[in-house]
Amino acid sequence: MNEDSYHFMSMENHIEEQAKVNYTIVDFGGKNSINNYYSNLIGDFSENMLNTIYLGKNNQLFDFNYIGELRGKKSNIDIEVQGALKDKAKKHFKGTIDFKKGCKQAIGNEQEDCILLSDSAKSIALPMLLCTEEEIEGNHCSSAGKIDDKELFYIMSRGFNQKEAMKLMVRARFNKIIDMIQNQVLKEEILNKLDEKLD
Repeated sequence: MNEDSYHFMSMENHIEEQAKVNYTIVDFGGKNSINNYYSNLIGDFSENMLNTIYLGKNNQLFDFNYIGELRGKKSNIDIEVQGALKDKAKKHFKGTIDFKKGCKQAIGNEQEDCILLSDSAKSIALPMLLCTEEEIEGNHCSSAGKIDDKELFYIMSRGFNQKEAMKLMVRARFNKIIDMIQNQVLKEEILNKLDEKLD
């Protein structure tokens, strides 16, 4: 989408016994990109994997609100979000994993990482775990920061200029999620758009 567009996306799942739902979201945004995701893991042994990458530049705004409610025994949700912001781009991430009564031995993981490619970019994250059940495993983490100077220096000492080195490091973060996309044409389109936005 162009940077004058407003992008609104909402997804909702009700996952029954032994069902598996996997999402891969690639969001290069419009002017504002608002994403709401709700997953209700009702069934025992139900699974949900949500992987997201985003890249913002100029004055783009990203707003992610992800909610996973685990109700089934041994249900499992795994949320991974990798992003990068340059110029004056902003991101708000709210991720909630809620262990409801009855979801014994359920597992919930969420990880959100953001690379800040300028001093003006802003990242706000609020990962949250809620629980009304025992015998569960919940993990969450969030990080935001600039590319490590030592890593950048190391890559540049191998013959890359600073822009190329930064692009390489962002792509390295994103590759784990991009590699999950099986459609090669779509994958190439994403990689080309990624390079274009990082120039």
